[in-house]
Amino acid sequence: MQLKILLSLDHELSLGGAESYARNLFDPTEQVMCVAEELQVPLTLFTDVCCAMRFENWDYERFCRPYRQQLRRALAAGHDVQLHLHPHWLDSDYENGRFTPSPRYTLGAFADQESPNDIAGIVERGIGYLVQLCRHQCPDYRCIAYRGGGFSLAPHTAAILSALYEQGIRIDSTIAKGNRLASKLWEVDHRGMPGQANWYIAATGPLNQAADEGLYEIPIAARPRTSMNNIPFLVKRVVYRRRQYDSGGWSIDVGHTSPLGKLKRLFPASAWLLGFDNHTQSVGDLMKILHHHLRSHRQDEFIACSAISHPKFMGPHARDLMKQFVERTRREFGGQLEFCTYQQFWEKFLIERTSQRSLCGT
Repeated sequence: MQLKILLSLDHELSLGGAESYARNLFDPTEQVMCVAEELQVPLTLFTDVCCAMRFENWDYERFCRPYRQQLRRALAAGHDVQLHLHPHWLDSDYENGRFTPSPRYTLGAFADQESPNDIAGIVERGIGYLVQLCRHQCPDYRCIAYRGGGFSLAPHTAAILSALYEQGIRIDSTIAKGNRLASKLWEVDHRGMPGQANWYIAATGPLNQAADEGLYEIPIAARPRTSMNNIPFLVKRVVYRRRQYDSGGWSIDVGHTSPLGKLKRLFPASAWLLGFDNHTQSVGDLMKILHHHLRSHRQDEFIACSAISHPKFMGPHARDLMKQFVERTRREFGGQLEFCTYQQFWEKFLIERTSQRSLCGT
């Protein structure tokens, strides 16, 4: 078995705003990059360009200047930068340093808008902004990978996938098998995905049917979340609360949880995702997630999967967890394992595979 693990960060400001951009995003990102460089592993920053585009007018000096510097510093250090979209920023208000977030949370929620504020227009503008920024540091930079904000590729999945593909996106890394989320703003249901570890999603969908070509899916490694393994989490969330990193950020989706909602938390039907920003987890918990993912695809000789983390939630415990995970997987998998970026994956594997398929006429 060949195993590729892509360590990714959702490089984003807290979606309801933050007291300090540095404390919320830039400082923890820098600290995580330093740990990665000590370990000699590359990261991919899926950066929220919709936020950056709005701050061009809202607060260029305090946000956009350090934002641009951080992305260029990441590229100079051998990390990758790819596309992440939280389009609610484009529809939000900002006054006297405070945000009023838009309820139009997902990219699919913009399907009824006129160009350039529709799905295709947002994708095109986002990629254009990112390419222009990154090519100052890397003249041959390409934006080829995408992660949907809130793990969402819906509603209007066909329109989203078509827009991404037409603008040159060739890898998606939004899906975590079995992941389910529901709130007043959006819903995600990634059950019933194809059995392969990796598959192509046609440029018009659906997500759960493998195609011959389209967007290559590198899913986030996941393990089923059940009442048996969720109850210990609820306990540890209180016991280990001091491990949490207080970034001074505000959630976009806050509100009072009803007694019924609290009861439902005891009986989840979702998934644990591989990542380092959950303060309750140990390296053993992360290895359980990875091993489950590998067992679920043991028929595959080649497996590429992602780990997802958010700098806004990453303090000392999270950084130590990342270090332990990298060291543990290197010991366990040896030469079978490679840590790489999405750009490296595209260059080393997908281009060659696409060329071979073309030569074979398939």
